[in-house]
Amino acid sequence: MLSDPSRSRAVLIGTHTYTELADLPGVANNIGRLRELCCDPAVWGLADERCTVLRQASREAILKAVEDATAGAADTVVVYYAGHGLVDPHSGELHLALPWSHSGPSYTALRYEELRSVLLHPSGGRPTARRKVVILDCCWSGLALDGLMRGPDVAPAVAVEGACVLTATAATRQALAPPGETYTAFTGELIRLVEDGVPGRSDLLSMSALFEELTAALTAKSRPLPQQSTRQTAGEICLFRNRAAVTAARRPGQDAPPRVPARAAAGGTTSSPGGRVAAPARVRRPATCGPESGGPQLVPVALTETLTVRLGRYPVTHAQFGAFLRDPENARWLPAAARAAGTDVDDNYLEGWSGPECPAGREDHPVVAVSFPAARAYLAWAGRRTGVALRLPTAAEWELAARAGRTGEWWREDIAAGRVNFRGSHAVLAAVGEFPPNPYNIGDLLGNVWDICVDDTGSPVLCGGAYDTPAARLREQLSPRSPVECRGNVGFRCAGDM
Repeated sequence: MLSDPSRSRAVLIGTHTYTELADLPGVANNIGRLRELCCDPAVWGLADERCTVLRQASREAILKAVEDATAGAADTVVVYYAGHGLVDPHSGELHLALPWSHSGPSYTALRYEELRSVLLHPSGGRPTARRKVVILDCCWSGLALDGLMRGPDVAPAVAVEGACVLTATAATRQALAPPGETYTAFTGELIRLVEDGVPGRSDLLSMSALFEELTAALTAKSRPLPQQSTRQTAGEICLFRNRAAVTAARRPGQDAPPRVPARAAAGGTTSSPGGRVAAPARVRRPATCGPESGGPQLVPVALTETLTVRLGRYPVTHAQFGAFLRDPENARWLPAAARAAGTDVDDNYLEGWSGPECPAGREDHPVVAVSFPAARAYLAWAGRRTGVALRLPTAAEWELAARAGRTGEWWREDIAAGRVNFRGSHAVLAAVGEFPPNPYNIGDLLGNVWDICVDDTGSPVLCGGAYDTPAARLREQLSPRSPVECRGNVGFRCAGDM
């Protein structure tokens, strides 16, 4: 159901010019267009007096407007902020920059915690809106979700209860205001989705649906990925009608085309009805690669200015390895034959397989319990089938691809964005594509399965950790006990030279 525009309120806050920080001209455009869309009866239909716009506002003006809107909305209150985000150097808290804010002293900006407080508890015992949506388009905005990755028993410190918090970036990333573009990167995609609608979606766009579409659009442009926290059923809040809905063309009772589940979107987190934080949300991407469909899907990666290689978008799957085993020329690699030979595998090789048939339900999961020689045999065969000389990645190539051009503690960004299947998240083997790819559009480099790589001498090493690896060990490089060792948390991916 659409949030009732006669009983809802919106506060749109934008700071686009600063005395001490760089100006953000796109923010002014964000605010203007979002107000038009919120008040458009074809989109939502708020009356002008129910949509408050604050440009270059003070701390006091922002808090009063948010408090009044919260108390005056019987249905839904929406608070949007665009501008610079700052981090307190001592507490690590998120602050929203004001026109005169400095990058150092946090007292010159608005603490997000203060905004959260007035959303939850308007002064004077006034009522609070039943449903709340907070949208933050600023650097480090993922700090508004602090605590969501710490485990299922820890409630987030700054999440708004009973509401949806949508942020432009993870806690470790800066937002983008691309020069020459009308809007900032995140809000520009949000505006486009609301203006144009989304074909194949239902008549109303839920917050979960918007998050999924934003993630896909920003991933395609290699821009920072959004984050989302939903408490209770807030992911189902609908603020906007879908201008591209095609329900009129459906037969009565016919469902819309299947979409990603609303509570399993890339890069976000979900919550149980009781408000406890669940495992990182995941999105299923179809496993479109494999020898049957033209070979493993390879991604060009510019490792240096002069060196570009191709790496497998995902690890090799059970289905792909099964195709290798069904080829008569590879009969020696069938589980029973290879174990009996005892030269290139150990007794754990392909545990659970029946001949060339993998365990039921594992077709799109990374193949595990393979050895270094078995992986190389697959790559040689797949290379002949596709006409591409395939090999294992080097550890150096793996490191550069996983870092994805980032400096510092880059792995924290991947963990915070929900891209990593490790002991602190899903903690069991997952299908390829269930966790979002990194900024180079490569999945499962950290977590899910260890990748078999080679060192400078050509010997096998394991990189990236697995579903049962603690966070602190995800970046380790391990040497297997022997080249024929087969472990249930070790897989491999393809590499090829350009």
